[in-house]
Amino acid sequence: MKQFLALSAMTLLVSFNAAAHDEGHGPKLADTGKYGGLVSAVVAKVDASKGTKATLVHKAELVRSADGNVSVYIYDQDMKPLDIKSFDAKGSASLAAKVKGKWKTTTFDLAAKDKSFEGKMPKPEGKPYNIDVTIKENGKELLSAFDNLD
Repeated sequence: MKQFLALSAMTLLVSFNAAAHDEGHGPKLADTGKYGGLVSAVVAKVDASKGTKATLVHKAELVRSADGNVSVYIYDQDMKPLDIKSFDAKGSASLAAKVKGKWKTTTFDLAAKDKSFEGKMPKPEGKPYNIDVTIKENGKELLSAFDNLD
């Protein structure tokens, strides 16, 4: 009986941990990127815990190159590019990967440049990994999550 209870508790904990980031932040999107990247919802950071029920503010496209450079393009809800001059000039991103069963997070900076936010991501220590992008528009923190990347 003790083994059954221990196994049940362990299964429950693992299931919560496995679903912790899979749902993402904001509604699911089916849009395709204009630069060959992945498209994700942009939501108010304070609403991130609402998961798929968070209100869509904008859309973001994450484009990664082989040398670790990333570009994040911001679009309105109809996938029309937004002028990034309306955003703060600096943003941040965090790369999270499971290493030996534990999540390890590394942050890196993004800077507004021409039509996107650009930065150099650190080499992921595990796969798949997640990248969360935080930018500010009119003093409001916004978040876009890109999950299960490899």
